[in-house]
Amino acid sequence: MQPACAHTRTKVLARRDGVDYVECLDCRQIFEAEDLEPTKTEEEEE
Repeated sequence: MQPACAHTRTKVLARRDGVDYVECLDCRQIFEAEDLEPTKTEEEEE
């Protein structure tokens, strides 16, 4: 079983309606760029 990809190397494929679509250069998965952005935890917000 392969370890999960961290998607550290990406390139932007397209932008539509304000959403960037990116491709991981390692695993070739395509997804929305906002899915990669880290979200703040409750502790960080305080």
